[in-house]
Amino acid sequence: MPRSMSSDRLVQWDDDSNRPHKKLKHSTTISETSVIEDDADSSTQMGHSIKTIPKSDRWVVTRYLGNSSRSSVYLAESTIEGEEDYLPYEMTIKSIEISQASRLMNEEKFLSRLQNPFVVSFYGHEVTIEKDEKDPLLEKMYYNTLQEYSSGRNLATHIERNRGKLPEDDVRSLANEILLGLKYIHEEKIIHCDIKPKNIILPFENNLFAQISGFGKAIKKGSVEYGEGLGNRRGTSRLLPPEVMMDMVLDYGADVWAFGCTVLEMLTGERVWSEFGKLDWEGWKTLIGESGSVPYIPNYLSDKAKDFLAKCLERDPSKRWSVDSLLEHEFLKWIDEDEEEEIYEEEEDDFYDGIEDVDEEYEANLEAEAAVEEEEAIEIDEEYPKEESEDDL
Repeated sequence: MPRSMSSDRLVQWDDDSNRPHKKLKHSTTISETSVIEDDADSSTQMGHSIKTIPKSDRWVVTRYLGNSSRSSVYLAESTIEGEEDYLPYEMTIKSIEISQASRLMNEEKFLSRLQNPFVVSFYGHEVTIEKDEKDPLLEKMYYNTLQEYSSGRNLATHIERNRGKLPEDDVRSLANEILLGLKYIHEEKIIHCDIKPKNIILPFENNLFAQISGFGKAIKKGSVEYGEGLGNRRGTSRLLPPEVMMDMVLDYGADVWAFGCTVLEMLTGERVWSEFGKLDWEGWKTLIGESGSVPYIPNYLSDKAKDFLAKCLERDPSKRWSVDSLLEHEFLKWIDEDEEEEIYEEEEDDFYDGIEDVDEEYEANLEAEAAVEEEEAIEIDEEYPKEESEDDL
């Protein structure tokens, strides 16, 4: 009989592997009773009624964006003006009833100390009191975190909008940026525990740039909670590595495995393990933990891409490559060394040819400018004759 999630207090995961993707809907201004989805999580339905909108003197909600880790996510605009205003004009508000805010508070604990271009920015939190959606006479407290708003989308939506796989050059660029974010996070002794396309933000609409978000399941290595790294199972079931799935042994390598799954999804447009259909928890345990299998890497990918993925998706965590090693992998290099040398020589020749052209043009310009300056100097001297003086102060 499949074990339920609630039966194991140590388990912290979301099984979203078989939920259908939803296409982006055109957004509208939010009202008190309803909202149109704008890249909402697939567990929400179109026309989902949002009755508890967080209200504050510092910001006003303008749009409902979806949900993340059980929190409702909104776009808000700052209403603060003056020198004390540290909030951007637009920001993301994550809101949840305070009794259920442990994951949101955990995310805040890490985001509040991280400052890196490849990690989403954090601006603080605010507790608000809202009318109960079932009984207006009752009130509830909500925990709201204020984070950087991205005009782009998350990576999962970007993959879907591109009708599947992304160009390898785009994947290379995004993979490099995600790795740089992970390098910084790991240097801070933090294991993210939930790297996946949905938690990778592309902050600009027309310019690929990746930021890591979704720190609700993160843990600090060496903390009391982490202990010796045993007994921790955190993440999304389809992206858990074998050592976490079976033995609950958690380390930085778990992020590398999930990162490899994310890169594979970018390259193929398919979720990892999708060929096995819908699985319950026991099915995931058997597939990932016991079968000895790794996610399928298609032959049509380039040799460098396949090798890169193989280094990420190594079942033995002691043999799995680290973030630092992956950053040096040939897959992330834009061109080969031979091609680079050839391009350098061509650019060098063009450079010196350009210098000769510039020198000739420069000398001609100097002669022309000298003639103009001589003519202008004569005119100025005639109009404003120089007066003798002791010193110019």
